[in-house]
Amino acid sequence: MIDDNQQIKMMILFSLRSAGCPLPSSTVAQILNECGVGQLGTSGELYELRDRGHVALITDEDTEYAVLQKTGIEIVDALGRDLSPTLREKLILTTAKEVAKLRKDLGISSSCKERSDGGFDVYFALTDEGSPLFEVTMFAPTKAQADIMISGFRNDPYRVYRDVIASLSKRDD
Repeated sequence: MIDDNQQIKMMILFSLRSAGCPLPSSTVAQILNECGVGQLGTSGELYELRDRGHVALITDEDTEYAVLQKTGIEIVDALGRDLSPTLREKLILTTAKEVAKLRKDLGISSSCKERSDGGFDVYFALTDEGSPLFEVTMFAPTKAQADIMISGFRNDPYRVYRDVIASLSKRDD
């Protein structure tokens, strides 16, 4: 069982960086549990990372999400190699498996509708087991632009969601 607080923090940051998107705190705990860290160690270290501004914790419909912040990215990019190669590989594989489970439950929809005054309304939505996570309507001046926007969203909807969450949860310190 891993009980080194600094190593646990680095594992949390590394997992969030590997996921490339916000993760439910319970999923972070599950990933670290599979890598030898107890539930209590994970939650305590996650809250300390939040207090230091490296991770934001956002609650949406009774689910707490961990969002990697700029300083957290800088730390993991600079010090992530301090984790053993075996542990990094296990974290990457376990995180990928958990993200795949989350994406399986994620509903993705997009459409466009021509406006009477010209241009198109482009609609994007993500749902998780039927609950809305994200809904946005944007304007596109042409059908071609609307199609490009829809294609970009469908190629990586989590990136769009992650970028919006990160943008909205930035703190000006």
